[in-house]
Amino acid sequence: MFGTILLAFMLQQGPANGVIRGQILIPTVRGAERIPVTVQRSDGPIVARLFSDSLGNYEARGLPQGTYEVIVVVDGYEDVRQPAAVGGGIFGAVVVNIVLREKERLVVKPPSVDDVVDIAELARKHPRKAVQDYEKAREELRKGNDSNATELILAVIKLAPDFYSAHNTLGTLHQKAGRFREAESEYKKARELSPRREEPLVNLGSLYIDEAAARSKEGKEVVGRILDAALDILEESLKIKRSTMGYYFLGTAYYRSEFLEEAETNLKLALQVDPRLPVGRLMLANLYMRQRNWSAALEQLDAYLSENPKAVDSLRIRETRTRVAGQLNQR
Repeated sequence: MFGTILLAFMLQQGPANGVIRGQILIPTVRGAERIPVTVQRSDGPIVARLFSDSLGNYEARGLPQGTYEVIVVVDGYEDVRQPAAVGGGIFGAVVVNIVLREKERLVVKPPSVDDVVDIAELARKHPRKAVQDYEKAREELRKGNDSNATELILAVIKLAPDFYSAHNTLGTLHQKAGRFREAESEYKKARELSPRREEPLVNLGSLYIDEAAARSKEGKEVVGRILDAALDILEESLKIKRSTMGYYFLGTAYYRSEFLEEAETNLKLALQVDPRLPVGRLMLANLYMRQRNWSAALEQLDAYLSENPKAVDSLRIRETRTRVAGQLNQR
């Protein structure tokens, strides 16, 4: 789970011809890339092709009154077609902010006892068939077969309703598929079964962060309420255990809530617990870019590249680093 940059825009009076402006909101440091934007009339013709600036801002001018679609297509993210209506006079300037969502978002969850589970211990607590199916489900997960894993986990829970790890794992599968209420139910069940473990609470916090991003079009009040729930549950998790991912997700929730000082504090705490946490480095880089603190952003990007030289996204991060260095040199 990763930080989306949320900046407010003021609706200004535009000229006689219409304007559509806004920002592309993207959940990784790719926000520093220039993103292609297409503006198309609802009745068919394309009227503008342009690129955002390095912070995701874009603007299309010279538009007659009418209805349009703002189209953004970025590899790895869901295609977006956002409607916009351009009027006359003070209604001739329209703000359209667009949130990009990853097509196949990998749920970043805390190190779980599932990863070092003692099968002999599980066998003493649950039916042998349930334990065997749970192991098969974990193997399907390792292969990326989420559908098969889900079916197996459901069978496990039917055999052993009090199987903590099965409920927690099923929650992550529902979360990855965007089934928020189902994921919430499983995490809460896992929490009931093992109230002294922090993992279900951390996962619940990450779930609410995902849900807030998915429901961004419903307005700040809805998003704020969901993020408040994330903040509360993650604070509670840290009372049980000061975990790396607890701090990371708490920092992310503060970031999304636009409390940047608190976000920075908790992201730094996550890196204190795990100094080589890749997502922590990138999230801090996002935060510093948002603050236009280019030197601090550069420091985090350099640390990420040094610690993860073979990362699959290293080329993209290097490109971002070049742009950030360019901003620093313009001072």
